[in-house]
Amino acid sequence: MPGRLRSIPARWWVLAVAVVLTSVLAGLYAAAPAPPRTLVLLVPDSAALQQPVAQAWIDAAREEGLPLETMTDDAFMRYSGNRDSIAGVILPDIVHKVASELLISQLHSYVKTGGRLMIAYDAAVLDTHTGGYSAGQSRLSRLAGVRYAMYDDLRDLTIGSGPVYGNHDTEKELGMQPGKLDFKYSSVPGMGEMTTYGYVKLQHSYFRTGTRYGARTVMATQQGDVVVGRNQYGDGEVLLVNLPLGYLKTRTDGYMLHRMLWHFAVDVAQLPRLAPVPRGEGGLVLNLHIDSNAAQAPLLQLEQWDWFKTGPFSMHVTAGPDTYEPGDKLGMDLDHNPVMQEFLHRQAALGHEVGNHGGWNHDIFGGLATETNRADYEPWLDANNRSVAQAVGKPVRAYSAPEGNQPVWSTKWLERNGFKAYYFTGDTGLGPTRSYYEGKRPEGSLWAFPVSNYLKIATFEELEDPKRARTFTGDDIGGFLIKLSNYVADQRVARLFYFHPPAAPRYTAVMEGLMGEAKRLAAQGRFRWYTMERLADFMSRREQAQWSVVRESRKLTLRAESTQSMQELSWIFPAAAISAVEVRKGKAEARRQGNEWVVTAGDTRELVVVLR
Repeated sequence: MPGRLRSIPARWWVLAVAVVLTSVLAGLYAAAPAPPRTLVLLVPDSAALQQPVAQAWIDAAREEGLPLETMTDDAFMRYSGNRDSIAGVILPDIVHKVASELLISQLHSYVKTGGRLMIAYDAAVLDTHTGGYSAGQSRLSRLAGVRYAMYDDLRDLTIGSGPVYGNHDTEKELGMQPGKLDFKYSSVPGMGEMTTYGYVKLQHSYFRTGTRYGARTVMATQQGDVVVGRNQYGDGEVLLVNLPLGYLKTRTDGYMLHRMLWHFAVDVAQLPRLAPVPRGEGGLVLNLHIDSNAAQAPLLQLEQWDWFKTGPFSMHVTAGPDTYEPGDKLGMDLDHNPVMQEFLHRQAALGHEVGNHGGWNHDIFGGLATETNRADYEPWLDANNRSVAQAVGKPVRAYSAPEGNQPVWSTKWLERNGFKAYYFTGDTGLGPTRSYYEGKRPEGSLWAFPVSNYLKIATFEELEDPKRARTFTGDDIGGFLIKLSNYVADQRVARLFYFHPPAAPRYTAVMEGLMGEAKRLAAQGRFRWYTMERLADFMSRREQAQWSVVRESRKLTLRAESTQSMQELSWIFPAAAISAVEVRKGKAEARRQGNEWVVTAGDTRELVVVLR
C-alpha cells in the first residue's frame, strides 16, 4: 500500500486536494445564506447619519419601498463580503463633500468591475488633505463621464443657478410624472422646463460642466450643462445627478430625490420594491375643498348626478359662518345648516372621508394665521373640528389648510388631536410623505399628501385666474388628469388632485373624462380611488414591515416580517427572469401583470416566498 501511494503522479495529488477543497468550500458556501441585495448609502462616518440630509435619503428610500443600507467609507473600503449583494452605491450630497484619495480609487475599481454608482451634486468634490476643491475638476469626473466642479477654471462661476430641462424621452426614461415638465411654455424649443406649483420659474443650483468623456445627457440646463447624465465605465455604470437632492428634500422639494433614487434602484439596479399602495394598485386621492356656502348647490347637483356613488373621495369642510371677512355670512355655517349636515352624513355613510378644511373661516384663517398668533387662531381649529365631527358623528382624521397656510403650531395641533394626514402644497408630485420643514426632520406620525401640479397650477379655479400671464384650458388639465391616472396605474403609486366644488359644473367634460378613465383602469385591476386616511393607515402599517430579498443561484427569496398584519402589502419584481412563485411561509398571492410579478401578502406577520 505505501508503495502504491508513492507511485501516484504528483499532478493527481494536486487534483485530489483541489477537488476536496472545492467540495468543502462549496459546502460552506451552501451552508451560509447569501446576503440580501441592497443599495448602499455611503457616508463618511456614523456621525453623518445624524444630519437631516442623510436621514432624508433614508426616509425617501423607505417611502419608495427600496432596500437601502448605510455604510461608512471605512467599512466599504474594507468590505470583504459578496460584492454582488451591493446592487448600487449612492454618494449623497451635502453630507459627503469630502473624500479621500483611497475612497476615490476604490470607487473607480468598484464601477470598473461592474458596480453601479449614483453621484449626487457635491459628493466627494473636496479633498481630505486641503479641504478644498480638487485640482482641475472633480476626481469623479471620469467616472461620471463629464468634467464638473471646475473651481480652478471658474472660481465664483463654478456653480450655476436656473431652470433645468428634459425632452419627451427624458420623461419616459426617468418615469417622470405628467405635468412636471412644461413643454407648452418652455423657453427652450423642444424641451420641457422643470416646474412646480406656485413658482413662475423653478431655479436649481448645479455645477457648470465642461468636456464630456462619454456621458449621455438625460437632463440639462439651457446652456448645455449636464444635470442628469449616465455613463458606462468599464463593466459598470454611473448616474450623475447634478442637483442638491437631499438639501432640496429637507426644504419641501423632495420630488427629484425620490425620482432619481427610484430610477437608480429599479431601472438601473433592477431591484424589487415594496409598493406604496395596497395590493400594488395605483390610484388617486380626489380632495374636495368645501370652503364656503357657494359649494352647497354644486355639491347637491353632483350628488343628484350620482357622482358620489363612485370614489371614495376626501371631502374637507370649512365650517364657520364667514369666508372672506368677519360678518360676511358667506361661510358654510355648518352648525346651523341642516342641509349640509345631512349631506355630509350621507357621504360618510357611503364611505367618503369627511375632514377639516382648516380653521372655521376660510380666507380669514388662510390670510392671517401666522407663526406668532397661535392664541388667536388655534381656537378656530378646535371649533371647526367639533362642528365637522358632530355633523358626521365620528372623529375627523384628515385635514387641508386654507390657502395652503399651515403654521408649525397647526401641524402640532393635528398631532395632538389624533389626525393622520394633511394636504400639502410643498413636495409637489410625491405620494404620502413625511415632509421636512426648514431643514428639520418631521416628528410624529402625520403623513403629508402633496398636490400633483399641472405645470404651475394645481386645480380648476386657477385656469380662470386673470392675473396669470400664461393661460391653460380645460382641455389642458383634462388631458393631464387622464395622463396622471395612467401614470399612477403604471407606476403603482398614489397621488392627490384637488378642486373646489363650485368649479365642477363648469368642467363637467373634464370630470367625466377622469371618471371614465378611472373606471377603465379599475376594470383592469390597476386603479383605485383612495382617501387620505385610508392611505395614511396603510403607510403607517407598511413602515413596520422588515423585509429583504436574497438572490441565490436560480432563485430569489423574499423574507418579510412585521409586528402587525401585512395584509395587502405588495412586492414588485421584474418578471423577465421569473417563471414560478412559491409561498413557503405565511399567506400571499402572486400575479403577473405585464412585465412585473406582484406578490401580495395576506393576513400574516411572517412571509417567505421563493421566486424561481
